Amino acid sequence: MPRARLLLIDDHTLFRTGLKLLLADSPSVDTIIEAGSVMEAVAQHGEKPVDIVLLDIQMPGLNGIEGVKVLKRHFPVARFLIVSGTSGLDAIPAEARKDIAGFLPKSADAREIEDAIACCLAGGTHFATEGNGGCLDGLNGLNGAPQAASYAPSQLTPRQLEVLGQLNLGRSNKVIAYHLGLSENTVRVHVAAILDHLGVVSRVEAILEAQRRGLVQAQR
Repeated sequence: MPRARLLLIDDHTLFRTGLKLLLADSPSVDTIIEAGSVMEAVAQHGEKPVDIVLLDIQMPGLNGIEGVKVLKRHFPVARFLIVSGTSGLDAIPAEARKDIAGFLPKSADAREIEDAIACCLAGGTHFATEGNGGCLDGLNGLNGAPQAASYAPSQLTPRQLEVLGQLNLGRSNKVIAYHLGLSENTVRVHVAAILDHLGVVSRVEAILEAQRRGLVQAQR
Protein backbone atom coordinates (compact mmCIF):
# COMPACT_ATOMS: atom_id res chain seq x y z
CA MET A 1 0.00 0.00 0.00
CA PRO A 2 1.41 3.45 -0.89
CA ARG A 3 2.20 5.77 1.99
CA ALA A 4 1.03 9.37 2.05
CA ARG A 5 3.07 12.53 2.25
CA LEU A 6 0.94 14.80 4.44
CA LEU A 7 0.73 18.55 4.81
CA LEU A 8 -1.01 19.54 8.05
CA ILE A 9 -2.31 23.12 8.19
CA ASP A 10 -3.75 24.33 11.49
CA ASP A 11 -3.06 27.42 13.59
CA HIS A 12 -3.06 25.41 16.84
CA THR A 13 0.44 24.07 17.46
CA LEU A 14 -0.80 21.65 20.12
CA PHE A 15 -3.24 20.02 17.70
CA ARG A 16 -0.56 19.66 15.02
CA THR A 17 1.83 18.09 17.53
CA GLY A 18 -0.81 15.70 18.84
CA LEU A 19 -1.86 14.59 15.38
CA LYS A 20 1.74 14.00 14.35
CA LEU A 21 2.23 11.80 17.42
CA LEU A 22 -0.95 9.87 16.64
CA LEU A 23 0.13 9.23 13.06
CA ALA A 24 3.81 8.60 13.79
CA ASP A 25 3.45 4.82 13.45
CA SER A 26 0.66 4.76 10.87
CA PRO A 27 1.26 2.42 7.90
CA SER A 28 -0.62 4.93 5.72
CA VAL A 29 1.76 7.82 6.42
CA ASP A 30 5.25 8.46 5.03
CA THR A 31 6.12 12.02 6.04
CA ILE A 32 4.29 14.92 7.74
CA ILE A 33 5.09 18.58 7.17
CA GLU A 34 3.12 21.36 8.82
CA ALA A 35 2.16 25.03 8.74
CA GLY A 36 0.09 27.43 10.84
CA SER A 37 -1.78 29.04 7.93
CA VAL A 38 -2.49 28.64 4.23
CA MET A 39 0.04 31.29 3.17
CA GLU A 40 2.70 29.85 5.49
CA ALA A 41 2.15 26.46 3.86
CA VAL A 42 2.64 27.98 0.41
CA ALA A 43 5.71 29.97 1.45
CA GLN A 44 7.47 27.14 3.27
CA HIS A 45 6.35 24.04 1.38
CA GLY A 46 5.08 25.22 -2.02
CA GLU A 47 7.66 23.20 -3.96
CA LYS A 48 7.38 19.97 -1.96
CA PRO A 49 5.44 16.90 -3.15
CA VAL A 50 2.26 16.40 -1.10
CA ASP A 51 -0.39 13.69 -1.41
CA ILE A 52 -2.90 14.74 1.26
CA VAL A 53 -3.54 18.16 2.83
CA LEU A 54 -5.28 18.09 6.23
CA LEU A 55 -6.77 21.52 6.67
CA ASP A 56 -8.64 23.33 9.45
CA ILE A 57 -11.51 25.69 8.56
CA GLN A 58 -11.11 28.48 11.12
CA MET A 59 -7.66 30.06 10.70
CA PRO A 60 -6.18 33.55 10.52
CA GLY A 61 -5.97 35.02 7.04
CA LEU A 62 -7.50 32.70 4.47
CA ASN A 63 -9.80 30.17 6.08
CA GLY A 64 -9.64 26.53 5.04
CA ILE A 65 -12.50 26.71 2.55
CA GLU A 66 -11.10 29.78 0.78
CA GLY A 67 -7.59 28.38 1.02
CA VAL A 68 -8.29 25.19 -0.92
CA LYS A 69 -8.31 26.99 -4.28
CA VAL A 70 -5.00 28.69 -3.47
CA LEU A 71 -3.42 25.46 -2.26
CA LYS A 72 -4.57 23.54 -5.36
CA ARG A 73 -2.36 25.79 -7.50
CA HIS A 74 0.72 24.92 -5.44
CA PHE A 75 -0.10 21.28 -4.67
CA PRO A 76 -1.90 20.17 -7.85
CA VAL A 77 -1.88 16.43 -7.14
CA ALA A 78 -2.87 16.71 -3.47
CA ARG A 79 -6.27 15.74 -2.13
CA PHE A 80 -7.84 17.85 0.60
CA LEU A 81 -9.24 16.57 3.87
CA ILE A 82 -10.95 19.14 6.10
CA VAL A 83 -10.43 18.53 9.85
CA SER A 84 -12.47 20.90 12.02
CA GLY A 85 -13.19 21.20 15.72
CA THR A 86 -15.57 24.17 15.54
CA SER A 87 -17.55 23.69 12.33
CA GLY A 88 -19.59 20.81 10.97
CA LEU A 89 -19.87 19.49 7.45
CA ASP A 90 -22.85 21.77 6.86
CA ALA A 91 -20.49 24.77 7.19
CA ILE A 92 -18.88 23.82 3.87
CA PRO A 93 -20.88 25.19 0.92
CA ALA A 94 -22.00 22.59 -1.61
CA GLU A 95 -19.95 24.35 -4.29
CA ALA A 96 -16.78 24.01 -2.22
CA ARG A 97 -17.29 20.31 -1.46
CA LYS A 98 -16.36 19.31 -4.98
CA ASP A 99 -12.81 20.54 -4.28
CA ILE A 100 -12.30 18.39 -1.18
CA ALA A 101 -11.99 14.65 -0.66
CA GLY A 102 -13.34 14.45 2.85
CA PHE A 103 -14.27 15.89 6.22
CA LEU A 104 -13.42 14.80 9.78
CA PRO A 105 -14.26 16.30 13.17
CA LYS A 106 -11.24 16.84 15.42
CA SER A 107 -12.87 14.44 17.86
CA ALA A 108 -12.13 11.57 15.43
CA ASP A 109 -9.88 8.87 16.84
CA ALA A 110 -6.58 7.74 15.35
CA ARG A 111 -8.14 4.82 13.51
CA GLU A 112 -10.73 6.98 11.76
CA ILE A 113 -8.09 9.52 10.76
CA GLU A 114 -5.90 6.73 9.35
CA ASP A 115 -8.91 5.28 7.50
CA ALA A 116 -9.73 8.68 6.00
CA ILE A 117 -6.13 9.21 4.83
CA ALA A 118 -5.95 5.74 3.30
CA CYS A 119 -9.31 6.25 1.62
CA CYS A 120 -8.34 9.60 0.09
CA LEU A 121 -4.95 8.23 -0.94
CA ALA A 122 -6.74 5.44 -2.83
CA GLY A 123 -8.89 7.96 -4.69
CA GLY A 124 -12.03 7.67 -2.57
CA THR A 125 -13.89 10.22 -0.46
CA HIS A 126 -14.44 10.14 3.28
CA PHE A 127 -17.06 12.36 4.91
CA ALA A 128 -17.68 11.78 8.61
CA THR A 129 -20.21 13.33 10.95
CA GLU A 130 -21.12 12.37 14.48
CA GLY A 131 -23.57 9.76 13.28
CA ASN A 132 -21.89 8.28 10.24
CA GLY A 133 -18.85 8.19 8.07
CA GLY A 134 -16.98 5.93 5.74
CA CYS A 135 -15.09 5.60 2.52
CA LEU A 136 -16.81 5.96 -0.82
CA ASP A 137 -15.04 4.72 -3.93
CA GLY A 138 -16.75 7.09 -6.32
CA LEU A 139 -17.89 10.69 -6.33
CA ASN A 140 -20.27 12.15 -3.77
CA GLY A 141 -23.93 12.59 -4.46
CA LEU A 142 -25.63 15.68 -5.86
CA ASN A 143 -24.10 19.02 -4.87
CA GLY A 144 -21.26 17.20 -3.11
CA ALA A 145 -23.47 15.85 -0.32
CA PRO A 146 -22.07 12.63 1.11
CA GLN A 147 -24.00 9.47 0.35
CA ALA A 148 -24.85 6.96 3.06
CA ALA A 149 -22.08 4.47 3.69
CA SER A 150 -21.50 1.69 6.14
CA TYR A 151 -19.38 2.81 9.06
CA ALA A 152 -16.30 0.79 9.88
CA PRO A 153 -16.06 0.55 13.66
CA SER A 154 -12.92 1.85 15.27
CA GLN A 155 -10.16 -0.69 15.83
CA LEU A 156 -6.83 -0.45 17.59
CA THR A 157 -3.78 -0.12 15.38
CA PRO A 158 -1.02 -2.77 15.53
CA ARG A 159 1.12 -0.37 17.57
CA GLN A 160 -1.72 0.31 20.01
CA LEU A 161 -2.21 -3.43 20.44
CA GLU A 162 1.48 -3.70 21.31
CA VAL A 163 1.08 -0.93 23.89
CA LEU A 164 -2.04 -2.66 25.23
CA GLY A 165 -0.05 -5.87 25.62
CA GLN A 166 2.55 -3.97 27.62
CA LEU A 167 -0.17 -2.43 29.79
CA ASN A 168 -1.45 -5.93 30.44
CA LEU A 169 1.98 -6.77 31.84
CA GLY A 170 1.62 -3.92 34.34
CA ARG A 171 4.36 -1.79 32.81
CA SER A 172 4.62 1.99 33.15
CA ASN A 173 4.76 4.39 30.20
CA LYS A 174 8.52 4.75 30.71
CA VAL A 175 9.10 1.00 30.60
CA ILE A 176 6.77 0.57 27.62
CA ALA A 177 8.65 3.31 25.77
CA TYR A 178 11.93 1.50 26.43
CA HIS A 179 10.66 -1.90 25.25
CA LEU A 180 8.96 -0.56 22.10
CA GLY A 181 11.57 2.05 21.18
CA LEU A 182 9.11 4.95 21.49
CA SER A 183 9.08 8.24 23.34
CA GLU A 184 7.06 8.51 26.54
CA ASN A 185 4.86 11.14 24.89
CA THR A 186 4.03 8.77 22.04
CA VAL A 187 3.18 6.01 24.52
CA ARG A 188 0.98 8.45 26.44
CA VAL A 189 -0.94 9.31 23.26
CA HIS A 190 -1.40 5.61 22.44
CA VAL A 191 -2.63 4.88 25.97
CA ALA A 192 -5.16 7.71 25.73
CA ALA A 193 -6.40 6.34 22.40
CA ILE A 194 -6.73 2.85 23.92
CA LEU A 195 -8.75 4.16 26.88
CA ASP A 196 -11.02 6.09 24.52
CA HIS A 197 -11.51 3.10 22.23
CA LEU A 198 -12.39 0.81 25.12
CA GLY A 199 -14.65 3.40 26.73
CA VAL A 200 -12.81 3.43 30.06
CA VAL A 201 -10.98 6.03 32.14
CA SER A 202 -8.15 4.12 33.80
CA ARG A 203 -5.41 1.69 32.88
CA VAL A 204 -6.82 -0.99 35.18
CA GLU A 205 -10.25 -0.71 33.55
CA ALA A 206 -8.59 -0.86 30.13
CA ILE A 207 -6.82 -4.11 30.98
CA LEU A 208 -10.01 -5.69 32.35
CA GLU A 209 -12.07 -4.57 29.35
CA ALA A 210 -9.38 -5.75 26.91
CA GLN A 211 -9.32 -9.14 28.62
CA ARG A 212 -13.12 -9.30 28.45
CA ARG A 213 -12.99 -8.64 24.71
CA GLY A 214 -10.23 -11.18 24.20
CA LEU A 215 -7.68 -8.60 23.08
CA VAL A 216 -5.20 -9.76 25.74
CA GLN A 217 -4.95 -12.73 28.05
CA ALA A 218 -5.18 -12.47 31.83
CA GLN A 219 -1.79 -12.78 33.49
CA ARG A 220 -1.26 -15.66 35.92
